[in-house]
Amino acid sequence: MDTAIPEPPANLPVVEPSTTFKQVLKVDTVLFIGIVFLALLGVGITNYRADSAYSYWSYMLVFLALMTTAWGMWRSKKLGLLETSKFLYQQAVLWGAALVAVVVIYWLRDAGRINVSTTGLLVLLMLTFATFVDGMLVSWKLHVVGALLLLTLLMAAYVWQFLWIIVLVAVVLIVLVLVFVAWKIRSYP
Repeated sequence: MDTAIPEPPANLPVVEPSTTFKQVLKVDTVLFIGIVFLALLGVGITNYRADSAYSYWSYMLVFLALMTTAWGMWRSKKLGLLETSKFLYQQAVLWGAALVAVVVIYWLRDAGRINVSTTGLLVLLMLTFATFVDGMLVSWKLHVVGALLLLTLLMAAYVWQFLWIIVLVAVVLIVLVLVFVAWKIRSYP
């Protein structure tokens, strides 16, 4: 019985692990900054047009569901982390439950049980929860985005005039993530 490991076919490119890891870190960082930017845009909409906020956060939930699923699939393929079918199942359950919750929130609004302002806050709460949980499946950076969305929710609910605090926290988070990623890229062989 031959126990030797076969050589890879000569026509397939061999990717260095450090190159793949660095590429994943760079893409993760770009997507993280994009999601934070969209969250900050939502903060502005929530702060200045509360009647439109629930629509924005609903669209954001659908966008994040699709984007984080694609991001997670790409990451798992690059890093060899998960089975595709298991990951898709987990994403479908997570984001499907979030979408069902948003539909229920809209039903409550249509029934007159909650107002438009509360609808926006509840949809943002659902988005915050789903994003934070998705951090376990896709990337720890989604935990940071979830924390930023929670801060946004709390500020919108209690202190409308302190929008600048949310922006400052978001900028600090972005800088911290960029410093961490730059350090990781330089220290990885």
